[in-house]
Amino acid sequence: MIAPIICFLACTGGAQYGTVELGDLTTEGEVDRDYLYLQLQQLDPTFEACYVRALRRDRTTEGVVRLRMRGAGGKLEPEITANETASADLADCVATAISNLTIVERDSTDSWDFVSDWTVSFTIIRQD
Repeated sequence: MIAPIICFLACTGGAQYGTVELGDLTTEGEVDRDYLYLQLQQLDPTFEACYVRALRRDRTTEGVVRLRMRGAGGKLEPEITANETASADLADCVATAISNLTIVERDSTDSWDFVSDWTVSFTIIRQD
């Protein structure tokens, strides 16, 4: 039973590891951009899990997912504007995570109504 596991590790070269980098957020409309970005940062672990699943399916997956998001009423509606990762599953996972996030607006501000552009980069960590 151990032989197949050893062969798997030896034959496949081990698992790929990757990093996720949240890009700059540009916004248009009524929103506190810095406060919104802080809330979006909580998606980092979810994006990492999305990336692990993508690397399990294709060890060469890396690149940038570009998004346009419409925000209002505490929700975000993401649209994938470009997927340079070539993994539809990874981009869909990112979009789903964003749409499931509840945005908390500050009590002292008017209700947010905005459009924003955002990127999430996925990079394989190469071991020399």
